[in-house]
Amino acid sequence: MTTADKKEESVLKGGLWTIVSKVFTQLTQFAIFMVAVRLMTPAEFGIFALAAAVVVILTQVSTAGWPEYIMQWHGKTARIRETLSVSMLCGFAIAALGLVGGGAIGAVVSEPAAKPLIQILSASVFFTSIGAAYNGVLIWQNRLTAGALLTLLADFANLIVATWALFHGYGVLALAWGRLSSALIWSVSGFVVSRMPPKFVRSETLREAAEFSWKIILTRVVVNIRIYAATLIIGGFLGATSVGYFRAAQRIVAAFEEIVSEPTRVLSWNLFRRSRDNNRGPRGFGALALRFFPILYYGVVPLFTGVFLMADALTTGILGPDWDAATPVLRILAVAALIRCSGHASLAIITLAGHVRLLPCLTALYSVIAVGMVLAAAPLGITAIAMAEVFAAAIVFVINAFIMKRYAGIEWCSVLGKTWPVVPALAISCIPVFLADEFSVFSGLHELIRFVLTGFAMLVLFLPAILVLDKSLWETLRQRRSQKPPAEESTERSA
Repeated sequence: MTTADKKEESVLKGGLWTIVSKVFTQLTQFAIFMVAVRLMTPAEFGIFALAAAVVVILTQVSTAGWPEYIMQWHGKTARIRETLSVSMLCGFAIAALGLVGGGAIGAVVSEPAAKPLIQILSASVFFTSIGAAYNGVLIWQNRLTAGALLTLLADFANLIVATWALFHGYGVLALAWGRLSSALIWSVSGFVVSRMPPKFVRSETLREAAEFSWKIILTRVVVNIRIYAATLIIGGFLGATSVGYFRAAQRIVAAFEEIVSEPTRVLSWNLFRRSRDNNRGPRGFGALALRFFPILYYGVVPLFTGVFLMADALTTGILGPDWDAATPVLRILAVAALIRCSGHASLAIITLAGHVRLLPCLTALYSVIAVGMVLAAAPLGITAIAMAEVFAAAIVFVINAFIMKRYAGIEWCSVLGKTWPVVPALAISCIPVFLADEFSVFSGLHELIRFVLTGFAMLVLFLPAILVLDKSLWETLRQRRSQKPPAEESTERSA
């Protein structure tokens, strides 16, 4: 087996472990939520949501840019060690700002938990900044599996600490302690596994890293402004009840989308960076895209199609029978998420192609499109707003396709043409869904169990269908299976 084959297998293994880690993240968050709703009051949830919203912005400022700068670096490791120091300095400054702000807020509000809550969450920002930077180091080292396993470890710590603290009466602070423990373990384990200590930063490195990172920081901040602006618009036009239905459906779709987004982000940085280094630029991006994006669609198309077809089971199983109004919104938002899936790789592709300067302008443009669509649809109800998300995603996809073609040489017509096997394979995989509805299969089971079993049946039909239809994918797997390790080959020759 060649060195290139070993590297590709490592990437595949790392991608699978990254998917597992994201699934585990969603499961742990759901488990913590299920315990919290039984032990905390709605008022406590409101306090945590407000504090967490503020800290999310601080975290985005603290973590954005440094991991990306590390992942795109192709020089000596000394620069990466200096960048680790930059991430620590930035994390410390933002955490200190949150600690001071938490003290000021605690002095003016009547809720006694507000001050320690903000301060604990702010302290976690420091360790999150370090952990994110070390995650970038592991991806730079082509150690995707190690990065995924450390994420699993951090999420498990969050689950244990948060649930223990909830059962012992810490209330809203339990969730903050869980986040802090997760961030602490993520940063420390990243330092131990990567074996790359920080180094005193030179002014040159600080200036260059800051020039690179501020664009990504601005991009992330603009994205968060878009998210909160949309929520305020919905609340202003339709009231709190509509916000509840829409946000509930949005959260369910987001859980599936996050499972897709992180592996896409990690693999795109790893694979396209390797292509850039091998070809001394983005010349090989077009050929790589013809392999990367079809495989991405082979994963996401059946996933979001299953969410679309079985949205009623998801809403009833997760939210309860009183949330039926969220079902049509969930179906439409699943379509929007499917359209958006390729965009999770655009940050890596545009950055590695050498056009990171475009990101703030593009993100601002996408935010204007999304907010404008929501504003136009808001008077018509939450279903119309969900459709606006679909139209906005479609417009952004077209713009992204143009940008990738112009600056990275990626022909999206060829990519979509290469993805044609997903259509007949999807049609075959949908048979279990219609049979289950027609003959009331799994009807006596819990809705979530029914969703999982039906989804597994779809997968059982989809995988062999896609292997038969996509001959290149099948041939690649057969060649790998027929290849023998060097040790076996040398033994045969000596015999």
